[in-house]
Amino acid sequence: MPQRCFGEEELANLREVIESGELWRGVRGKFVGRFEDEFGQWLGRKYVLGICSGTCAEETAVASLGLELGDEVICPASAPIFVSFPVISVGCVPVFADVDPRTLIISPEGIEARITERTRAVLVVHLWGTPAPMDEIMAVAQRHNLKVIEDCAQAYGACHRGRKVGTIGDVACFSLQQSKHITAGEGGIIATDDPEIYKRAVLFSNVGMPWLYQYGLEQPTSEPLNGLRRRGHFAFGHNYRMSELQGAVMVAQLAKLPEFNARRKKLVEIIETELGDVPGVELAHVYPNTEPNFWIYPLRVPEALGDYAEINYLEAEFQKMQRTRRTSLGIPLPDYVQYKPGECPQAEAASKGFGGIDVSHATDPEDMRQAARNIREKADKLSG
Repeated sequence: MPQRCFGEEELANLREVIESGELWRGVRGKFVGRFEDEFGQWLGRKYVLGICSGTCAEETAVASLGLELGDEVICPASAPIFVSFPVISVGCVPVFADVDPRTLIISPEGIEARITERTRAVLVVHLWGTPAPMDEIMAVAQRHNLKVIEDCAQAYGACHRGRKVGTIGDVACFSLQQSKHITAGEGGIIATDDPEIYKRAVLFSNVGMPWLYQYGLEQPTSEPLNGLRRRGHFAFGHNYRMSELQGAVMVAQLAKLPEFNARRKKLVEIIETELGDVPGVELAHVYPNTEPNFWIYPLRVPEALGDYAEINYLEAEFQKMQRTRRTSLGIPLPDYVQYKPGECPQAEAASKGFGGIDVSHATDPEDMRQAARNIREKADKLSG
């Protein structure tokens, strides 16, 4: 039977919001601001901003760096499409780097091989809930003066050298979509220690208006022009605000995160016990000095059991860009930016032999045990 993930705490907060009549964040909202403060305390970052979805949070994180049209952002070849599409949507060019075949996580060598004079940032995904090798990645970024975005959508509470992922790069983004460690159905988070990154994130996600500035940051004022009042849109932006309904759920969910993570750890123990000695199956590779918090438990398996299908540049929209030599927003692609099969050979080859088991904290341990045994049975048939 599935484990319970929502309860009276979420219902009580939602009831309070509905009875207040203020369902949007506005200037009188209570729960989004509270969630931002409590998440910042949990994570250990100075500035936190609630966003309406994880994809919008990723786009806001890229926009917060103040990049120019045509700037290049290095992305992992293997990751959800929500990683590279936001790069396109802010007018930049995704350049795909190859990965470590043991994890499908972007490699320092892959990043180094893709750096050009137009490279401004690198987007690191802590795929599966496994922390990336951040010491080596940060060394490459610092050597080439690159900004680093950490995508932590799958890695709440995972650690690198005792620090939570999301506290190492310049800015981090998280997803609160239904399948994640904590959820409001949809939602996202931006976190940083840089006030300028935070302010750009606010403007981009609040149609250019600074009234969402928190943490004592001074708001600019807008003077009349030609005798006409102006509302104060200081930059281009979207409306990506988190609603009070989402904030109400997230305040309750964040308090449950330790319990949820403990459940996930027990599910991982079941997987590793059941599959640790199966010929042809390799358990998750974990980098030194890191502690994962798995969203999906990755397994290297015979290709007949592999089901990984997220090589971004092979998707139809990237193939269209390859033919037209422009991004979806019309930004020209340099000749050296290619989205052809074979561009990241390690990602393409390794992806064929990756499978995963969902370790949602809602999963019943007996169901997890059966799922692992099903994989054992299939692997035994292939090997025997």
